[in-house]
Amino acid sequence: PLDSRLVEEIVHGEDIRRPLGIVRSYPEEAVVRSLRLQVRTPASFGGAREIVAHTRLTASDADLSIGEGPEVSGPVLSLLLAVSRRRVALDDLDGPGLAALAGAI
Repeated sequence: PLDSRLVEEIVHGEDIRRPLGIVRSYPEEAVVRSLRLQVRTPASFGGAREIVAHTRLTASDADLSIGEGPEVSGPVLSLLLAVSRRRVALDDLDGPGLAALAGAI
């Protein structure tokens, strides 16, 4: 339950902050835990397991690489937002797997 609460706080917090131009930094561990939960959780429960099944996510600002396949890289917060279906984060990401990820969300 803690990890799911972290996802809720971070992702929904960014839903409010980003359009208002408010920047918040989060403890790296919290964002990493949230991303790991999202990629394990089925889409039917709000996760991204199916979305990233054939994608490698690599954080540019944390020691994190998850999955296999064409890489998508960028800040860990942006990876979390993208797999949580927040298209606003796609501009922060790069890599050969980005088009497939963008098409899936």
